[in-house]
Amino acid sequence: MQTRRQIVTGLGSGLALGLVLALAGCGALEPTRLGPATVIEPVAVDEPAMLARLNAYRAGKGLPPVALDPVLTRVSADMARYIAERDSMKTRQHSAEGLSGRLDAAGYRNYAGAENLGAGYASQEAAFAGWQGSAGHDRNLLNPYVTRMGLARMRRSDGTWRHFWVMTLARPEADGRPILVNR
Repeated sequence: MQTRRQIVTGLGSGLALGLVLALAGCGALEPTRLGPATVIEPVAVDEPAMLARLNAYRAGKGLPPVALDPVLTRVSADMARYIAERDSMKTRQHSAEGLSGRLDAAGYRNYAGAENLGAGYASQEAAFAGWQGSAGHDRNLLNPYVTRMGLARMRRSDGTWRHFWVMTLARPEADGRPILVNR
């Protein structure tokens, strides 16, 4: 026959085990970071070099050059940080409506806009080559209606991609309405 003390001790052990199992179940619902916090930081890019590369590419296709634009650089940096935080380029922010909304929020009134995202490229040369090798991104590089460019890169301390690139291209209203061309 069990004593009252043995029964209470047995109940206490059972409750402790139940609590451990319940807490383990809660941990499955909410991810826990056991290592150092993820750090996302801007990385300096050579915008003049990228601009020269883009303009040489456009000139080879008979297109006019584009110029650097600090507002587009800020818009690019915001988007690069956004995708780096998610370690993914899959986002509704990367759409015609998303870009238009972000340009509007920056006070950038425009007639045309395009955006290239890239992840995993360790250099801007690799990012540009990747965009040239992708039909949709290449179309943006060769968009005849854009006149300005901004570029940004973010580095993530952990995750799948680590390097996130964004090039934003646009034509501000100050540059006038585009003349439609057949391509």
